[in-house]
Amino acid sequence: MSRFHKLTAVGALIASFALLASCTSAPEPSASGSSASEQPPADQPVTITYVAYGGTGQESQIKAWQEPYTALNPHVTFANTSPPDPAQVKAQVEAGQVTWDMVTTAPYLANQNCGTLYEELNVPDLDLSQFDEGSMGKCHITDFRYALIFAYNADSYPDPAKAPSKVADYFDTKNFPGKRGIVPGIQDGILEWALMADGVAPADLYPLDIDRAFAKWDTVKADTIFAANPGALLEAMTSGQVDMWLQVSARSQVALDNGLKLTPVWDKTLSSADGIAIPKGSKNKEAVEKFMSFLVKPEQSQKMSELSGTAPANNLAKPNLPENGAKVNAFGEANTGERIPISSEYWSENFNTVSERFTTWLNG
Repeated sequence: MSRFHKLTAVGALIASFALLASCTSAPEPSASGSSASEQPPADQPVTITYVAYGGTGQESQIKAWQEPYTALNPHVTFANTSPPDPAQVKAQVEAGQVTWDMVTTAPYLANQNCGTLYEELNVPDLDLSQFDEGSMGKCHITDFRYALIFAYNADSYPDPAKAPSKVADYFDTKNFPGKRGIVPGIQDGILEWALMADGVAPADLYPLDIDRAFAKWDTVKADTIFAANPGALLEAMTSGQVDMWLQVSARSQVALDNGLKLTPVWDKTLSSADGIAIPKGSKNKEAVEKFMSFLVKPEQSQKMSELSGTAPANNLAKPNLPENGAKVNAFGEANTGERIPISSEYWSENFNTVSERFTTWLNG
């Protein structure tokens, strides 16, 4: 989701998020606010400006959600752009010149700025029982889910009896030598991963023991390649630069498709969610909310999953995945271990502080 840069860019992005999250008071309502009287009448032509990360992910969203919706509602069309820079959302809202109608955003970011930079939602016909508990926020919906899959190159560990089989093996360089690979995005669970490897039970993860997590990562930092993004990590995997890794499932499927002898380790797997929010002051709020209701229904969730390799937001969706996609689907039958959703509530409250410490540690 979903929304996925050299290491210096990672620090810049984190700083951008932290600056955005520092907004603690709502801007004054502007002439371009989203009062009910300013919303377009039903069935009046409306163009929704949709902002995501571009590439194949956004193409999948267009095919799975936008095109079917316009077919059913010809008066609603979409203008697509990217990327969903949170600093741009802040600038538009503060200037009272909101031109974006819906944006991909991390759930913690929508929670931090709910009611100030993002609209509180009233999505019609939203059955919360169809989704993971807590996955829908006051100011965002979850549009798809994903997970970091722990896997290894079977050429590096050819004997299954001596290959990695649990979370702790990622940090065991004595019994499992070789290079590790990961994208350093703390909101995707890499600190939680380290704590579970150090013996913390999933039910006891939060609040995170940050010192303990960093201490665990210290044990393999010199043996780890911190890739700029999932694409760079995929390149390191397929070129043999890393022997084991934590990679999103969609890129893991690509690696299998390209012939890499990738073997998943199903022990404990952390899952994340991608969110969509409405910038505060959008003139098309009601139209967007109706579209949100559509895109999270089982059929649309299923289609998005099949096109993108992500997991559906709606638990009633049953995507027909290709063989390699099913092998790395943490939300399906292949996962014989335990799936643990990452707490967006914790990260909503602690991202700024933890990200500063993580950036210092990463560059130290």
